Amino acid sequence: MNWFDLGNPRPLPAPDPYIPIVWPDGEAVPLPAWQPGSVDELSFAQLVARRRTRRSFGKLKSEHLGALLDLSCRVHQTGEASLGFPITRRPTPSAGAIHPIHLLLINPGEATWYRYDAFTHALKAVKANSDPREARIAMEAIVPAADATLIVFAAEVGKVAARYAHPASLIWRDAGVLLGFLAMSAEALDLSFCPLGVTGEPWVSQLLDEVGLVGVGVAFAGS
Repeated sequence: MNWFDLGNPRPLPAPDPYIPIVWPDGEAVPLPAWQPGSVDELSFAQLVARRRTRRSFGKLKSEHLGALLDLSCRVHQTGEASLGFPITRRPTPSAGAIHPIHLLLINPGEATWYRYDAFTHALKAVKANSDPREARIAMEAIVPAADATLIVFAAEVGKVAARYAHPASLIWRDAGVLLGFLAMSAEALDLSFCPLGVTGEPWVSQLLDEVGLVGVGVAFAGS
């Protein structure tokens, strides 16, 4: 087995400001917020003991998807912007509070890429180059999930590179933490959730005319 050395991340002596990708967004679809008391509340120990990967999916209602994303990755607070963009506080931890991973979603039966906007808690249609139907076909060859929502992790590498040398391992760790938070949030909401052992390439890097996105994970979610 070959082990790929991703280098040892370290903070740069001074930030190297980065101009974030400008998303060619289309229609915005607001999502409902999570409502306390909307599901049976379990202790953390009960939730951990109950969590399972589930591969039987029904279509997610808007309130379920909104709650899943609200509990796992919605922006709670913004901070300073010395990196060229604001750092943020969200439920998931992230190196430097940078949160470089965008969630791209494909709903069942649709031919549109959506991006979750964690600031406004809305889905925004993406005017994309890559065909979401091709991505779905490839992912459903791994796990049949015609009624599930496909969630693809797209990392904006330049954001982490604005603060850290050798940022790659930080991005992969962020992806793993986010995947875990989504899985636990899905369990708390009594939803089905299944990570896939693929990155989302080549669809992510081909998504936009601008370069700088790479795929770092994929999952299916459903009721």
